[in-house]
Amino acid sequence: MSAYYETYWQKSDGWTPDKGVNHPVERALFARLLKPGMRLIDYGCGNGERYGRDMLARQIDYRGFDISETALANAAQLGLNVARIAADGSLPIENASADCAMCFEVLEHLMEPDSALAAILHALKPGAQAVFSVPNAAHYTQRVEFLLTGFWNPGGSPLTARKCPWRDPHIRFFNPSMLRRMLEANGFEDAEILGEPFMLQALPWFYKQEKLFPLLNVLSKPFAWIGTLFPGFWSARLFAIVRKPQV
Repeated sequence: MSAYYETYWQKSDGWTPDKGVNHPVERALFARLLKPGMRLIDYGCGNGERYGRDMLARQIDYRGFDISETALANAAQLGLNVARIAADGSLPIENASADCAMCFEVLEHLMEPDSALAAILHALKPGAQAVFSVPNAAHYTQRVEFLLTGFWNPGGSPLTARKCPWRDPHIRFFNPSMLRRMLEANGFEDAEILGEPFMLQALPWFYKQEKLFPLLNVLSKPFAWIGTLFPGFWSARLFAIVRKPQV
């Protein structure tokens, strides 16, 4: 896995994360959970472009972790405090030292997500919160596409999706119930599952048409509520807020 993601971050023609926090649910979650001076661990931080710099601007004590040396080198160049995740998924950080944790779009890539969750739980202070996000494998577009075409690739890489889906990096799949059960089975409590607003660009024939996104955003707004009200069916992406027990 480490070798795969080393290549993943070295490619110049592949997928790259957005720069900065521009997702409405992410902005709302960070405003709700984070305060200046808090220590935040980011499990699977990548190159730091999307979240790391934003956290510095928020005066957060940001600690990023990843398995890719290439990604970590890029993050360090941004002035971020980063370190490598160990082969067993553990983190080089003191026990019960973090005020909050985030792990966005990572669990679906892991052979052993339990190891990552144990590391995050270990690093959090008692009573501290963590927020996770994963693609929703039960999203209506995935159901329709599988029904009509027999093809199923929930939220994976657009570079491998059609040509060779067996190479796709997503190997774990979640719906709201499965996400909640996994987090609770690994010691977290008070799980709150949220969905992102309904978006037309999640439809298979729209999601690669980036030039249409501004128009699609406008057309989607009247229907945004159905994604947050019924995330298991209408949300392409799921978020979970959980807490480490006090004792």
